[in-house]
Amino acid sequence: MTAVAEIKGWCPGARRPMPSGDGLIVRVRPHGGALSVSALGELARAAQRFGNGQIDLTRRANLQIRGVSDQTLVPLWDLMAALDLLDASAELEAIRNIVVNPLAGLDPAEILDMRPVAAALETRLASDQALQALPAKFGFALDGGGRLPLADLAADVRLVAQVRDGDCRVAIGLSGSDDVRWLGTTSVADAASVAIQLTRVVLKLGPTRRSATLLAPAIATIGAELGLDGAGAMTRSATPQRRCGVIALTDQTCAVGLGAPFGRLDSDALTRLADVLATHGVSEVRLSPWRTLYVPAGPEIAAQIVADAARLGLIVDDADPLMRIDACSGAGCCPSTGLATRQHARVLADAMRRTQFKGTLHVSGCAKGCARSAPADIVLIGEGERYHLVRDGTVRTEACGTVDAAGLDADGDGLFEAGERAHV
Repeated sequence: MTAVAEIKGWCPGARRPMPSGDGLIVRVRPHGGALSVSALGELARAAQRFGNGQIDLTRRANLQIRGVSDQTLVPLWDLMAALDLLDASAELEAIRNIVVNPLAGLDPAEILDMRPVAAALETRLASDQALQALPAKFGFALDGGGRLPLADLAADVRLVAQVRDGDCRVAIGLSGSDDVRWLGTTSVADAASVAIQLTRVVLKLGPTRRSATLLAPAIATIGAELGLDGAGAMTRSATPQRRCGVIALTDQTCAVGLGAPFGRLDSDALTRLADVLATHGVSEVRLSPWRTLYVPAGPEIAAQIVADAARLGLIVDDADPLMRIDACSGAGCCPSTGLATRQHARVLADAMRRTQFKGTLHVSGCAKGCARSAPADIVLIGEGERYHLVRDGTVRTEACGTVDAAGLDADGDGLFEAGERAHV
């Protein structure tokens, strides 16, 4: 396999957009992971006016507007500022990487609505200039529990609500190279402050300023120094039973999960979705790290939204293989590959349906693996006109064979039928 293509090491922002094969990528970071339906419609139309009409949903519960030019960037900033979606500086927005449960405050099964903690954390990040030295990929996961936990979300600092002796507490953890290292619990009122203190420790002692490289001797004393109670380790949250379609919350309320294939929507589809939601009286949309939008609704309205969204090409069924495929933008959007990765991924989705393959697939146009960092059951890594094949690994795992991109229509089924085969 060829050497890994250049990895930027930072994420695009609004103040600091990232150049790509189709223009500038401008990231929109909603506060608390929520947007009004009217703001969603404005951003959808802005993607056409100021970009190429393509919008990505990211793994950090953000939006990205693609194809922006140097000439259209400033008017896009003006719109974002009017919607309260533009940070004062590139440094401030780069560290505002906070993800909360997409059903926070709506889900009666949650232990704690983490949105106030997130707001307090955001304020503290903005007020401490020293924290602007954090790497742009440094992130916080604030998990209040409920039907859509954040157990699988990559983050440096984790805050997880739990009940101890009838009292709501917040467990504090650092994500290591293999698992989360739990340091103890604190009160809800102190959670944001403790998270900031812990972040300062990582910034000071971590060799790369990321939690995964914090050395064991430092970790052993951190909990006591921060005044944590040293409570036992957290148990892993259960996997959600359902992420797409209608999710019952109470007898009278639901949430609807609307997935975007490969995390990509075009301006027309998103504009029409915003119009549909407004027609049904929905006022707010929640973003998630699963490239899925969530909206609250009553049971009858929820069923109508599902039908309307399906006609717009959104995913409304967890059984859809597209929910288990990650594919990068591919040719035309990224200069690192000439492969039509998402077109190939759709061909392979059909093969997954035919073979009833229940695993995960990652289609990467090059060895960077931008679309997915976690392992997948099958990984295809582009080089030239072919893909290197990895089973049960990542783009950095040793390949066990190769796949001809031109033969996916004919040979795709074999990729999923015979796991022991090295070549297709």
